[in-house]
Amino acid sequence: MTLEQSIDLAELQADMAFEAYLAAFDEEEHPETLDSLETEALIARSRYDDLRTQGMGH
Repeated sequence: MTLEQSIDLAELQADMAFEAYLAAFDEEEHPETLDSLETEALIARSRYDDLRTQGMGH
């Protein structure tokens, strides 16, 4: 997998994680579920940001 493909995949995963968080928030899920989904979204976004930064360095 190329770096560009990795960046695209990380972006997709970050978007999906954030959408899952928003859906759970709208459905008024349990606070622990929301915390978990928020953490997943933040980790996915961080992974995307890190890969994008690496891509800019090349």
